[in-house]
Amino acid sequence: MRTALVFPPSASPTYVPLGIASLVAYVRQMVPAASVEALDLNLATWHDVARATPGAGALVDFVQGRQGNFYDAEQTLGYRGLWSALRARMRALVADARHSLATGEASPDFAALLAAHTARVLATDPEWVGISVMFLDQVPFAAALAVALKRSGGASAPNVVLGGAAMSALHVEDLLAACPSVDGVVCGEGEAAVAALCSGVPKEQVPGLVFRSAAGLVRNSPPPTLSLKLLPAPDFSVLPLADYFSPAPVLPVLFSRGCAWRKCRFCTHNSSFGGHRKRPVADFVAEVENLYARFGVRHIYSADEYIPAADLDVITDAFRVHGLDLAFHVLARPTEECTPERLAAWSAAGCRWIGWGVESGSQRLLDLINKGTNAATVERVIRASAEAGISNLAMMIFGLPTSTDADLHETFRFLDRIYDAVDALGVSSYVLSEGTHFARNATKYGLAVSGVQNVLRANGTAVRTRRLDFRELAADGSLRPPRGPLEVAAWEARRPWLGPLTLFEQIPCEHYLLHLAPAHSDAPRPGRLRPRAA
Repeated sequence: MRTALVFPPSASPTYVPLGIASLVAYVRQMVPAASVEALDLNLATWHDVARATPGAGALVDFVQGRQGNFYDAEQTLGYRGLWSALRARMRALVADARHSLATGEASPDFAALLAAHTARVLATDPEWVGISVMFLDQVPFAAALAVALKRSGGASAPNVVLGGAAMSALHVEDLLAACPSVDGVVCGEGEAAVAALCSGVPKEQVPGLVFRSAAGLVRNSPPPTLSLKLLPAPDFSVLPLADYFSPAPVLPVLFSRGCAWRKCRFCTHNSSFGGHRKRPVADFVAEVENLYARFGVRHIYSADEYIPAADLDVITDAFRVHGLDLAFHVLARPTEECTPERLAAWSAAGCRWIGWGVESGSQRLLDLINKGTNAATVERVIRASAEAGISNLAMMIFGLPTSTDADLHETFRFLDRIYDAVDALGVSSYVLSEGTHFARNATKYGLAVSGVQNVLRANGTAVRTRRLDFRELAADGSLRPPRGPLEVAAWEARRPWLGPLTLFEQIPCEHYLLHLAPAHSDAPRPGRLRPRAA
């Protein structure tokens, strides 16, 4: 069976698709006779857009290390205008994709893009095309590509199946109703489904597949929860590593699947895919060591939901024993387990950056969302991390259910206190999603659901996401718009008084890690861009 695995256009030209590399490795292990090809159409699109944007060739040369000094912060920030132009064009293409699906009409630029992508895919002569969709913004591209493949392929057009994390964030029955060119959707972990398709088994036997039949919509049994002990290491050799928008390879790695906490009341990950599982540390370290030896990789970032402190101890000990000179990133929970001693040990093993799920500085809200953290402890952990030489990204959510002015001011005071110990802040407005505790108990928290957000419309049918439109109960009993955007705006008005945006908040995450730990020993290190308080 000939299969093409495709990653559609997305928001970043620096991200190397871990899912595609993992699926290829799994299929080649389980179905050796299958022919499977990997196509990163996201990367191809960014290059196409750069070629069509005046001056953007200089940006590509710069980020790939052929022009200027990538590690110089001033030079890096000098390309913000070109980055903005390319991102604006990518956003316009998302709008073009939605318009094309809704009306059947395509702008000349979008028609040319689809034609180029279709030719790339059909050149592999696939019987199946699997499109890996991580983000909701990729869904319109994926659906439009399916239409183009069916039209161009004619009677010999391949079957098209969509899968990936975004499928759990939308109503797949809508997608199949709106997009006849999509032959099926894989819900849940995709390895078993892709291997089954590549083996030529009937659709009725493909785990997790949802598809149309003469009798109506068919939902196969969910895929099995895979033991990570059985999964091979991702095969990044199937992707054009030299073409990504970075001067040195920065690759994603995965130690575990699922969340070890799984109790946050706002989070959709509590119900998506399987439970928490870990790979044997020896296998994980062997994978990293192979990347180190085979591709010269010195920079890796974790795609885990987060890695608990005890696991990170074992991993970093193994890195040291194996003599791996790495710079790496992880996500972590700022709890008492993250002691100064542990943070220092992780830093010594190469941990250069931690993304902390802080969410709020209000203890009342932290308790309400069941975060399992203490604001005072969070502050101590972040400061100890900075003292250990680790860069901190504090991820915040504004407008959490029942938030008040008092909660917002408490969060502001918290951010004032930690601001000199963080290098970047991730700020988002609260999103209410189906299946979460808050959605199931909306009335209890003063939330009035008013509808479901759509990702696209095609053939007169809206494709609904699992994100809900809602209003909040005000003190006078009336319904008001959600506080989230207002709280974000209040923070953005306050923030300039604390200091300017740092370099790290204006560059892709892969570049963040490279600037923290340059690939070349003679490159300057930026140091802390926020001075410590006296």
